[in-house]
Amino acid sequence: MGDSFFSEYFYRVLHISAIIFFFAGFGGAMLSEKDSKLNKIITGIASLFILVGGMGLILTALGIRHTESWPGFLHAKVTIWAILTIGAPILAKRLKKGRVAVFYGFLILGVMAVYLAVNKPF
Repeated sequence: MGDSFFSEYFYRVLHISAIIFFFAGFGGAMLSEKDSKLNKIITGIASLFILVGGMGLILTALGIRHTESWPGFLHAKVTIWAILTIGAPILAKRLKKGRVAVFYGFLILGVMAVYLAVNKPF
């Protein structure tokens, strides 16, 4: 467990659960005609928990400390997280057409992040 206050399993459950809630909130925002404040709240809180869980996993599962450099796949995952969490609320609010296609495009980005997490290709 090292320097971490919580276990690897705690961070893993937090990270994966937050991803599920993020896509549920984003999907609700993109696939419904009504602008729901609840979907925005769920998506925002979930994106914070994705970050917290992910950083906890970097510390506990990978053993990378704050002063060490990250492998390339982590840089790619953080970039995907930033695209999703910054792009989701903007696109949910401004897009009127093509919302379903954008939602599936974001799902593909999520699958790419899963691939990076599982295979750690670089």
